[in-house]
Amino acid sequence: MNLPEKVRITWADHRLYGVELPVHGWHHIGGEIHLLLTLPDGSRGYFPAAGTALFDAQERTTLTLDGNSVRQLRQLIVALQARNRRRRRVGGQTSK
Repeated sequence: MNLPEKVRITWADHRLYGVELPVHGWHHIGGEIHLLLTLPDGSRGYFPAAGTALFDAQERTTLTLDGNSVRQLRQLIVALQARNRRRRRVGGQTSK
């Protein structure tokens, strides 16, 4: 995902509504995309991307897949999942 340098808060009921904040990254939290933002007090925090103008700022494109493309995508996903499982087994348990 190409992130903009700054993003405007569009969540109407939020105290930061209308404020534009610097973006530093993103993360999936609870199945949602959250942006890592610098807040007005200088701290950093995650904010739901749906409550920002991120998707308004992104160029919207459409992807159409045929049957062969879906098969190739599925093979790629399976390969990536297998690689992640191998990494977890080799790396052992990680601390939280």
